[in-house]
Parts: sequence; C-alpha cells; structure tokens
Amino acid sequence: MPVTVSNPRDLLVQLLGRLLYVERRLADEVLRELARAVHDEGLKHDLEQHLAETREHVTRLDATFRRLQVAPTSNRSAPFEAAVSQHDELAASIPEPMLADVLHATGALHTEHNEIAAYGAILTLADAMGVGDAVAQLRESLAEEQAARAALEDALARLAGSACAR
Repeated sequence: MPVTVSNPRDLLVQLLGRLLYVERRLADEVLRELARAVHDEGLKHDLEQHLAETREHVTRLDATFRRLQVAPTSNRSAPFEAAVSQHDELAASIPEPMLADVLHATGALHTEHNEIAAYGAILTLADAMGVGDAVAQLRESLAEEQAARAALEDALARLAGSACAR
C-alpha cells in the first residue's frame, strides 16, 4: 500500500528511508561485491575505503531518524536496484578486465551522483523545515560522498585512458 505524503515531514522521512535503503545495500553487499570484482588496485582501494565510510553513513542515518523521533525505516529504491541490475548484466558481458573496471568505476560514480543529490535534497528540505540540527551530521556523509566522487572521477579517467590506449 502506498504511503501518503501530506506534509514536508512525511516527505523528509520518505527521502531518508530511500537513502537508508541505498546506503544499507551498498554497505551490506554492493560495494563489497564490486571491490571483489575490480582488478585495478587503486580502484579497489577507493571502493574499500568508501565501504567503511558507507557503514558510518548507515549509522548516521539511523541516528537522524531517532533525532526526528521516527523509527529508522528503509524504503526500497527501485532506481537503485535497476542500476545495480543493469550494471551486473553489462559487466557479465565484458571479458577484458581493464574495460570491466571502467564500467565498475562508471557504475560507482553514477551511484555517488545519486547519493549526493539525495543528501543535498534532504539537507535543503530539513533546513527549510527548521530541523537542520536533526540532520546536521548528514553533512559529513555528503562531504564523504563528494570525496568519493572525486576519487572515482580520477580512477575513471586513468582507467579509461589505459583501456583506450590498448
């Protein structure tokens, strides 16, 4: 049964729930599997480092729910699941390791862009609602997502250059 969103607080809780779903999936499975699939040591390191940060993102989101006096609830993100499925399907068709790593970096970068947008929207909405203090710790998660994006952009440029030079 669809949830009724009738006020800004309801929307904030729904957005937090979607982001919690994504962060949990990344922390529990997706990033670990991606790091195992990667051949490039630099990209593998970046993914493993961000996995540790992502676990902390889950903790921060859980705490944010409690600050808002709402039970932490994750809401399935169909776009995220579609992106994971599309990535896995295409990755299975790429036998060349370096080219596969280009795809892996691209998929991770795509996810970072979506997470950055989600954190930005949540922080903006919370500030407009006057509950910015309740979500303030999410600014640290946003900064870590932005740093991960920059690292992935660098890795992608390096890997794409190498893959195309062959």
